[in-house]
Amino acid sequence: MSEVRDFCNADLPGLARVWSEHWTAAQSPPPISSTIIERAILSRAFFSPKDLLVATIDGRVEAWCHFSRPGDHGDEWSGMPASDVAILSAICFTHAGLKCCDDLLTAAEKRIRQEECHSILAGPMRDQQCGYVGLAPIGHGIGIPDVDVRAASLLSRHGYSPEHSFQRMVVTTAPYRPPVSREMMQFRRTTRAERSAVVPQQGRYASAMAHMDIEHHQLINHRNGDRLANVRLWLSDPEAQVMSCSEAILDLSVTETPGELTSAETFLVAALIQSMATRCIFRVETAINGEHSVLKEQLTSLHFENTQRGQRWTKEL
Repeated sequence: MSEVRDFCNADLPGLARVWSEHWTAAQSPPPISSTIIERAILSRAFFSPKDLLVATIDGRVEAWCHFSRPGDHGDEWSGMPASDVAILSAICFTHAGLKCCDDLLTAAEKRIRQEECHSILAGPMRDQQCGYVGLAPIGHGIGIPDVDVRAASLLSRHGYSPEHSFQRMVVTTAPYRPPVSREMMQFRRTTRAERSAVVPQQGRYASAMAHMDIEHHQLINHRNGDRLANVRLWLSDPEAQVMSCSEAILDLSVTETPGELTSAETFLVAALIQSMATRCIFRVETAINGEHSVLKEQLTSLHFENTQRGQRWTKEL
């Protein structure tokens, strides 16, 4: 007999087991545990048990989903929605859970309607609000990865449609040789990079990113002190270790123009990647919009590889 109900603390081992089985069916098993899920999501100030539904069969958790309404305003580049838009951050199920995943999604939509949300976005995207950033295999977030065909099929059956496509771009830092040009050499001679820690002030953002260290990097002209470029890096808090400490996420939301890097920004990104191996960070990823072809070409020239594609699914309620 199947049942859909609110999460309770005793379900935590079941959440980790279902998450692992769901993603193992789509790709390689993610390095995940009950402790990691608790650190990333369940221990956060924003977490509410009524926003996480579990589906059980004969008392055993076989599927679960997590939804929220995080934002007060929209932001196309970061992926943060407006306040009347809910995010379906996760929906996962085992093979046995295929029998109850439709009932689970229907129950989640009913709960979301009660929260007076007008639409749903499925899949975390450049997550800074839900706690999934860095959680394997989410990383920076590209919506619902194309390899997760079972989740895509479920969403399609319930009237969701793909809204935008996204790509996961990854670069290995050891060894790394940045591209060489006259312009890049000029930046090397006339600029310096400065790094500062970012302490989030907004409550939800601070809570969701508590397991990450955020660094703001600037490129500054030696001659006149002008700030030429800005980028950010998200790194694992070594004490929390939700994301591997040997990985980093490149946040391009602070660049001058979404979808394209300036020459100074290109140089700054290359310089950062070259320095990562000395900090024992060997993999850097970022998520870009599928239609940003110029940005994709620029990252490819910096030796990033397109490793995965995903889509953000949406439904009007």
